[in-house]
Amino acid sequence: MDRILGTIIDDYTLFKIIQGIIIILTLISIYLGIQITLTWKFLKKGELGSDELISNKGSFYRNTFFIFIAGFFMLLHEFLEGFGENQPDTTSYEFFELIALLGLVLFMYEWYRILRTSKRKQKESR
Repeated sequence: MDRILGTIIDDYTLFKIIQGIIIILTLISIYLGIQITLTWKFLKKGELGSDELISNKGSFYRNTFFIFIAGFFMLLHEFLEGFGENQPDTTSYEFFELIALLGLVLFMYEWYRILRTSKRKQKESR
C-alpha cells in the first residue's frame, strides 16, 4: 500500500484503521446473524413459500454479487499470501480481507431485509 498511499498515510496507521473497520464489520455481522436467526425462528414457514423469498430478481442478483465479492477477495487474500517471493505488505492482505468481509455483511443485510419484509407481510395478513 506504500506505492498507493505512501505520501498520505503510513502503513502502520492504515493497517490499524483497516483492523478497526474489520472489527466493526465483524460485530455488525454477529448482530445481523442473530437478527436473521431470530426472524427465521419466529417466521411461520407454512404460510411462506420459497418462491416468495427468492422471487425478487434484483435481490437475487445483489446476493449473488455480494457472495462473489466475498469469495473472490478471500481467495485473492489467501492466494497472494501463499507466495513467499514478492509478497505485498500485510496491509494489502488486510484490505482484501476487509473487502471480503464487506461482501459478506452486505449479503447478510440483504437477507435480513428480505426476512423482515416477509415477517411484516405475515403480521399485516392476520
